[in-house]
Amino acid sequence: MLPEELSALAAATATGIVQAAGTDLWSAVRERVARLWRRGRAGAEQEDRAERATRERLEETGRELAAAEDRAAADGHWQDRWRTRLQDFLEDLPAEEQDAAVRELKAMLAETETGGQPSPGVRADHGGVAAGGNIHNERGVIAGSIEGDVTIGGGGRPDDDRAGTDRPTPPGPAPR
Repeated sequence: MLPEELSALAAATATGIVQAAGTDLWSAVRERVARLWRRGRAGAEQEDRAERATRERLEETGRELAAAEDRAAADGHWQDRWRTRLQDFLEDLPAEEQDAAVRELKAMLAETETGGQPSPGVRADHGGVAAGGNIHNERGVIAGSIEGDVTIGGGGRPDDDRAGTDRPTPPGPAPR
């Protein structure tokens, strides 16, 4: 039986595959998933056969999703099929191959979530908070580097009851 974390990864990957179908990402996702199926195979002939069969299944997925009259129903159908395939695939891999496949799937999902662009490294330590996107904060922000928009409070409009309150202290020495 597959651990819950890997089942969740299989489900997320299946959703990513289906969502990528028909988009600019489809070709890259299709190729990465097909190549992934080479893992755990004994010999180049079996690797090639597994990759070819997976590519054919992915092409069938893309064709059927493109032709679907009820896209939501088709999405659900193909997500279920790919989740099952991915779960079986991961479960059958030896531990070291499984770890490598998990890393590849996570990297592919991260790239599909960012439109194919690698996500920027976002880090924080010593009690810090890191965000890879826009920030909305009601109190104030202290930061050394910000990539994205930052909104603080209600905007300080004159008709806002909170105007003039909860504003951050200006930089520099504290007033005496």
